[in-house]
Amino acid sequence: MIKKGGFLDISFSWIFAFLVGAIILFVAIYFVTQFGEGKTNQSSAESGTKLLNLLLPLETGVESGKSVSITFPVKTRINHFCQVSGTFGKESISIQEFIRNKWTLSGVNISSEGEYLFFPKTIEGKEFFAFSMSYESPFKIANLIYITDADKFYCFSGAPLNIEEELQNFNNEKFKFDSCSGENEWIQVCFSGGSNCDIEVNVNRKEVKKDDKIYYFEGNSLMYAAIFSDKEVYECEIQRLMKRGVKLSEIYQEKSLNLRSVGCESDLASEFAGLQNTFSSVRDSEDLTSLASVSNEMNNVNRFSRCTLW
Repeated sequence: MIKKGGFLDISFSWIFAFLVGAIILFVAIYFVTQFGEGKTNQSSAESGTKLLNLLLPLETGVESGKSVSITFPVKTRINHFCQVSGTFGKESISIQEFIRNKWTLSGVNISSEGEYLFFPKTIEGKEFFAFSMSYESPFKIANLIYITDADKFYCFSGAPLNIEEELQNFNNEKFKFDSCSGENEWIQVCFSGGSNCDIEVNVNRKEVKKDDKIYYFEGNSLMYAAIFSDKEVYECEIQRLMKRGVKLSEIYQEKSLNLRSVGCESDLASEFAGLQNTFSSVRDSEDLTSLASVSNEMNNVNRFSRCTLW
């Protein structure tokens, strides 16, 4: 009887110790997991913030045609979100990192109202190439920033000389022209038709065809935007640019009225209400034609005005 009692006492002690140990282990794993997720979110937020900071000179620079190379310590996935709601809409990115043969969870969204980024909803790589072009209609609206995966090679076939020279100025060794050979898998961008074209650009009709979808553009800056982004991002960013155009036209209208006080009345004082309506009426890229027409007329008037506004 005594032996049996001792045996039962020892068994209960082991069971109790096992349960306590399991609880401690569970609590430890929980806090380690929470800490790990917190560190992942912090790393994602820091990487997203650093990315936007690196792009800042492209956004705010007065000069058009700047470029920058961006390198992350590990393979990185940039998730891209564009929202139209609000005064200027919003640009958001989140960062995932490829660590221990798997992607980390999508981290904190880092947002900006002042940047206009053109790349697909998701882009992956360790190195990226970014460059910018100014979009004007009729005055400067914003610098558009394009981001490409440095592992992608673009072959521009039949590009007009001015476009080829413009692209060469960005000093991206992954941009080639006409004869593209070697072991690299090229993304074929065709300006004059041809076979095996991944992207077709019609400069005269101002259209880019990609993935069986049509992107309409006005000017080279939007043409590049169509080439390097996807349809959803492109159309969203167009809407954001139109919102910015409305606000800028209000500022220029006020500037034209202020010139009267110094005896230098602008010839465009009465034109800005119509321009604001035109910006507001652009529902998608196909409507850009009407905006281009109004912008060209205002540019011509401004160029020959006694008091130019831009």
